[in-house]
Amino acid sequence: MSDEQRKAPGRRAIETGPTGKTVGKKLADLRKVRGLTTRQLSAKLERAGRPIPASGITRMESGERQVTADDLVALAVALNTSPITLLLPSTWGDADVEVTGKGSIKARTAWRWVRGLGPANDWGTDDDAVEVGPDDEYWDQGEREYLEEKEKFDAVTLPPELRRVRQHPAGRDADLVALHVDRLIRMSDRASEDAFGDQLARAKGAVDRLVTELDRLAEERVLRKGQKGGADG
Repeated sequence: MSDEQRKAPGRRAIETGPTGKTVGKKLADLRKVRGLTTRQLSAKLERAGRPIPASGITRMESGERQVTADDLVALAVALNTSPITLLLPSTWGDADVEVTGKGSIKARTAWRWVRGLGPANDWGTDDDAVEVGPDDEYWDQGEREYLEEKEKFDAVTLPPELRRVRQHPAGRDADLVALHVDRLIRMSDRASEDAFGDQLARAKGAVDRLVTELDRLAEERVLRKGQKGGADG
């Protein structure tokens, strides 16, 4: 079916947005990294049961042809990569990336989001030190709001068993450890001593909370085994 036939009569073609343009550029880059011509990639897709002509691949790379969900997955398989690799630019850290429907967010946020690790929320990407109250469960209001948003994100994003793991206190704290360590590494060569010291304390605090939850898991396991043994006896 030609691109013209794909369009409904009397309707304008859907304009390619920021993510669609990224897919086209990443498709071209990855195809070249794999040493494939458009004809060779087309032949691989034909054998895989998802035929796309070489001209269609060229139009995808230029942003002139929409890439459907099935196209995206088939292209990722043919290029031996993940579908998410095609969705975002090959950048990381503080660089801003444009995501259709969201706008501009930090690259690290975008990559966590497409990997299903958290919402498209830039919390934790700045290097500002945060004052902490002695009785606070969380380090700051931003962290509290992020965790609330993440819980809602996980509820509709993850399979039930994986959601249970992520929402367990130990899973939550493990995620926060990763966030704080990432932030600490970023700050290590450019932040002030005070800001770095504060972030180091945050990272250690997150690790301490994780260790506490892991110990609690071990204790609960021993308790359950003891109760089971008593019941069997």
